Order: sequence, then structure tokens, then C-alpha cells
Amino acid sequence: MANNLYLEKEQEELLFSLVEAARSVRREQRQKFYASQELGKQLAVVQHLGLPGGSIDAYIGDIEILGRLLLLNVSHEEFGLCFDVAPRGFQYYEQLKNLSGQSPKRVEDSLRNYFDTLRFQKMYSQAYQKWSEAESLLWGSDSQQQLTTIGHICREAMQEFVASCVECFNPPGVDPDKAHTISRLKAVLNHCTQKFGKTEQSFLDALITYWDEVSELVQRQEHGAQKEGQQLIWEDGRRVVFQTAVVMFEVDRALSRSQTS
Repeated sequence: MANNLYLEKEQEELLFSLVEAARSVRREQRQKFYASQELGKQLAVVQHLGLPGGSIDAYIGDIEILGRLLLLNVSHEEFGLCFDVAPRGFQYYEQLKNLSGQSPKRVEDSLRNYFDTLRFQKMYSQAYQKWSEAESLLWGSDSQQQLTTIGHICREAMQEFVASCVECFNPPGVDPDKAHTISRLKAVLNHCTQKFGKTEQSFLDALITYWDEVSELVQRQEHGAQKEGQQLIWEDGRRVVFQTAVVMFEVDRALSRSQTS
């Protein structure tokens, strides 16, 4: 079926977001998506419990096209669109994921697609710009000469990411020093995730430790591994760029769940 349909990149990404949102909700909590658009606004707001933060922005025409292709079951309401992912939509999603290659590549593609969403870029604009700059340097022809710069930019990306979290969730008594990402992130997570269960709380504690370890890697990269007396190689750059993305992804997913739990 995937070979018989052509979707624009934005339509494909929207379908992916909707399928993954539908799959993120427990069966007893299932609900339809609802899209509404304010007068004068270019994009509609799509609301659903399984979406990161409970909502995303989308072009209403893309939803209608996915409906005409029978990937969504769409009905027109008085003030917007109400819809579900159709069985054909789930099937198309699975076929595209299988066509995208082996499992590691699918994971990396999913991570990149998540960063490319309007919601992520809007909420973490400075962090996204910094991380994208580091990624571009990694794949450049002079990447070997840019390895310490990549570390520096990834450190800035992590600081900007936490700064956006602090601004959004405003935890009490937060450390004002932008460089203290561990204490600032811990304040945000403690403020937002108190309603999670014991197992999830343990995961969040581990996530703080993970962030700390990635931060150490990034600082090692920025200083050219001088402490170890080793020469940086391209693999060091790849690791900090990818791990910076992963840890930001996991933190954002956790915070998104806290808003909809």
C-alpha cells in the first residue's frame, strides 16, 4: 500500500504523530482527536491525550487529505474536525517504518522526526538550533577539526533546553545559574512528575543520572579530552550529538506525560 500512496513530508510526519499518540493511550482512556482553528491562524490545534503536551499544531488541509486517503476517519463538527486513525492509517505507518531500514536506523529517524516537529522547535527553539548546528558540523567535510566546537555547542544546547523547561514549568526555588543544568532539571522534574508511580519515579531518577553522564561526555568533548590525554575522533562527536538528542527527547517525553497524566 505504501508504494501506491504519495504523501508530502509534513503529511507523513503528521500521520506518524497521530498513530504514535493513539498507541500511547491506554485502551480505557482512548479518545478521538479534535482539531480546531482560530480565525486568522494558519495552523489548527490538534488535541489528544497521547500527544506530547496534549496538543500539536497542524495544517487543517493535511488532516483532510489524510481523511480522503482513508488513513483517518474524519468528521466535521461545528467548530472543527473530529477524527480517529483508521486501520489503513496504522497499516501505512507500519509499512513505512519497515521500509525505512533496520531497527537502529528507524530509531534514529524517529528521533530526528520528533525534533523536526513544530511543537518541539517552538518550545525548545534555542536548544533545537544549537543541536542542529552541532549535527551539521558532524556531517561536514571538516568535522575532524570541529570536534571541540561540537562539544561546546551541545553543552549550549543542553543549557538552552533546560532553560526552556524552567521557563515553561516555573518550578519553585530553581537555581538561577544557567550552567547548573543538573540542579535546574531536577527541580523541573520534581515539580512536574510527583503524580507518577514508583517505577516511573525511579526511571526519572535514572534520567537525571543519564543527563549528568551525557553532560560529562559533552564537557570532555569541548575540552578535547585533555584530562585523559587522548585525541578526539569522529566517533566521539557522533556520540555526543546523538546522546544529547536522546536525553533531551526522554526528558521532553517525561514532561509531556506529566501534563496529560
